[in-house]
Amino acid sequence: MDSRIDFLNTKKQNLFQSFIHEYKTIHNVSEVEAANLLKNGELFKRLTEEWYDKLESGENAYRVYDDDYYFVDIFNCYATYSREYIKRIAKSPAYQLIKDSKSFVDIGCGLSYSTCALKQILPQAKGYAINLKNTKQWSFCERMSETYDFNLIESVHDIKHDVDFVFASEYFEHIRNPTKHFQEIVDAIRPQYFIIANAFNTWSIGHYKTYEYDNTTVDQSKISRLFNRYIRMSGYEKLNCNIWNNKPTVWKRI
Repeated sequence: MDSRIDFLNTKKQNLFQSFIHEYKTIHNVSEVEAANLLKNGELFKRLTEEWYDKLESGENAYRVYDDDYYFVDIFNCYATYSREYIKRIAKSPAYQLIKDSKSFVDIGCGLSYSTCALKQILPQAKGYAINLKNTKQWSFCERMSETYDFNLIESVHDIKHDVDFVFASEYFEHIRNPTKHFQEIVDAIRPQYFIIANAFNTWSIGHYKTYEYDNTTVDQSKISRLFNRYIRMSGYEKLNCNIWNNKPTVWKRI
């Protein structure tokens, strides 16, 4: 893989070409089909419908993640959302808060392009990328970690020290009990900052219609407010970093 990739500024189509050339050396996929799916959005629609249908019927909805071309949606999520959030952070007052970071965690790193982008703006920091082992993404992330010098791990419990910040892009909405998981992260690695971009109240692969909160079940339309309240109750304050639409939101431990 070309170590000179600019993960933040390369045009989406060119970035995808670089990505797919590497990915298909690990997994048997069609570059043409992947490019078409990226362009037409049919994969996202199909897998999202399948996700909610399986949730409704009680089947194993998580099997949608086994689709051979699920990586297209992960790439699109990075190119459309995560890298935009990192660019906003780099241009905002928030960058002054994290520029001397010694370590960070990219939780739910996808294809680890977001980890590489964070390393691009924080080359001195020790980066941790968290993903699920024994997935198609893991093997790709392993190669990325060797090339771009970060640590690929399965859990925050694999980190044996406190960290400066956690980056969580489009992540907590994939957790059925997001506040419980948030507390797990705080207890394990005590981040000074959280950089979070959530989309709880949207229709997408891996999102739920209801979430668990404080031993109750709440509608997805209410969980965002409750989640933010829980962050405050956990000893964090939201910072005004002049970031458009507060995406991402920066929280500081007080």
